[in-house]
Amino acid sequence: MTDEITKPRPPDQGTVESVRPLELFFDLVFVFTITQVASVLNELPTPVGLARAAALLSIIWWMYGGYAWLTNALDLDRTGPRLLLLTGTAGFFVMSITVPRVAERGPWAWLFGASYLVVVVIHLVGFIGTSGHRGIMRVGPLNVVMALVVLAAGLVPPGTRPWLWVVAWVMVLATPVVAGIGEFTVGAGHFVERHGLAVIIVLGESIVEVGGVASAENEMATVITGALLVLALSAAMWWLYFGREERESEARLARVPADRRPHVAIYSFGYAYFVVVYGIAVAAVGMEKSIHGFHHASHGVPALLLPLGISLYLAGLACFHRALAGTWPLARLWAALAVAALVTPAALYLSGAAALVSALLVLLGLILWENRHWDRAR
Repeated sequence: MTDEITKPRPPDQGTVESVRPLELFFDLVFVFTITQVASVLNELPTPVGLARAAALLSIIWWMYGGYAWLTNALDLDRTGPRLLLLTGTAGFFVMSITVPRVAERGPWAWLFGASYLVVVVIHLVGFIGTSGHRGIMRVGPLNVVMALVVLAAGLVPPGTRPWLWVVAWVMVLATPVVAGIGEFTVGAGHFVERHGLAVIIVLGESIVEVGGVASAENEMATVITGALLVLALSAAMWWLYFGREERESEARLARVPADRRPHVAIYSFGYAYFVVVYGIAVAAVGMEKSIHGFHHASHGVPALLLPLGISLYLAGLACFHRALAGTWPLARLWAALAVAALVTPAALYLSGAAALVSALLVLLGLILWENRHWDRAR
């Protein structure tokens, strides 16, 4: 790496440069929400389930990102901000409990919307008095309107509910364009570390979930072999981001002028990161389905979840790299296509074991190619 990349940079005024334990506690609750979204897809492995999981995750991810921006500017050494963040954590926790039942009749969808509104209001209040107070006066009202749409979804019949979630999803995409985000301050070190922790916790939680499924199987060969394949596949996904991408992303974000940094951050750690996290969630469900069908072929959407999730993960990483570095990592895009082309028929016509092995081989090939390319570049 060049001296420009490795040279330490002074922290930005008004931001913190390392993740605090309370933020990690918040992230653990958030990841529980992600696993609950994955459970929606696990129970309904259909195009409707995929769309529902994507809509719910986009709404949830928007406010997780909002809290990452908030804690980037919040002084958590003081009691008031700590209690504020803990209240937001409680809102996320209640929201996560309701996620698997938001499509049912009854109060669950309303409770999801009410807790989401609490999360949004706490986020708005938390920014007052920080370096982002002017920015939140532009973004905050739109967030509140979006939360009211989510709340309204809980008051209408289940058949109408998804349309309001789609409206909220569109608002998530449009808010940075309509309101602008240039008046926020982004500290590169804290920002990258905070989002990286979210990814590694989501990956770790997916291993726990799939390991639980594997341990419930009766055949020892399936339990051990399947669990090891899942672990290796998750480790390969970890490697592709934490091997170099995370470290380089901090340097790239730090080099962006402060006035442009929020715009780059929303595209890289907002939109692209959503694809990464959604890909992990879909891949985790696909791994579970592969364990269930370890010795036989699968059919329909369940067979597509593993290749779809990993392809989304690779595409998200490629978009993330493009937003920060300005160039497309073509090898990752080709690998996403290779996963779709090889893993899909393996799952449909061979077995879950074949799907896991073929996915692992593609990712290992990508890692070896990138390491070799990196060594030559040095």
